[in-house]
Amino acid sequence: MRLTTILPILTSTLATASTLNVTVLGAQNNASTLECWALEPGFTTSSEAGTSGSKSLNLGPLGGKNAGNSTYTIIPAKFDGGRHNAPLKQWIIFMSGLANITLPNSTTSALVQGGKNGAILALDTADVSSLGHVTKYPSNESTIVLEIPLGEEGIPGHTVLHSGACGGAELLE
Repeated sequence: MRLTTILPILTSTLATASTLNVTVLGAQNNASTLECWALEPGFTTSSEAGTSGSKSLNLGPLGGKNAGNSTYTIIPAKFDGGRHNAPLKQWIIFMSGLANITLPNSTTSALVQGGKNGAILALDTADVSSLGHVTKYPSNESTIVLEIPLGEEGIPGHTVLHSGACGGAELLE
């Protein structure tokens, strides 16, 4: 899958943005965590046909050996996804709807609105997090989700901005 295929979903107003900040479901000490990451090296100007002159950002290697398939999912309104781990390291792109992500071992949570700021990284697989996370979809509309597996070395370059979900001015406007 070409990165230019999913970039329009991730961004809208990039004229002043230098990078993309994303909420990450990670793990430390066998427990899931939420962090806000700034992806590196940041936006560049595309020279590819069809997007030349637009801002673009490398999201890291996608797919690859044992990565699984990309999936397009329609989640019903008011759905409770329960407690689970990420099945594999992957980008989760909420294209519409609303996801409420909580951690069973913490009061930390992330409310992710589908659309331009709807991309998260889910890295809390069962081998690094014993309890995983809980995802509920509280809106009155379906939530459309695109799941894109990372390759074996697919975690993009980043700087950890802080613990907890990204929000406010950290997100694209």
